[in-house]
Amino acid sequence: MSKILCLFSLALAVILMIVFILDLSTGIPFHRDSIVLDSVFIAAGAVLAVLSFLTYREQ
Repeated sequence: MSKILCLFSLALAVILMIVFILDLSTGIPFHRDSIVLDSVFIAAGAVLAVLSFLTYREQ
């Protein structure tokens, strides 16, 4: 069960990064309202992806 949660959070982090990279580059979902928030959410998605991957590998 915990491996499934790790993979789910990894997939969620990748989706989060893709959405905010698209917003930063093209402005599609949110019309590029705040560049700072896009950057923060991309960094948060990267941190979540790394933590999920390391936890999955540790199990």
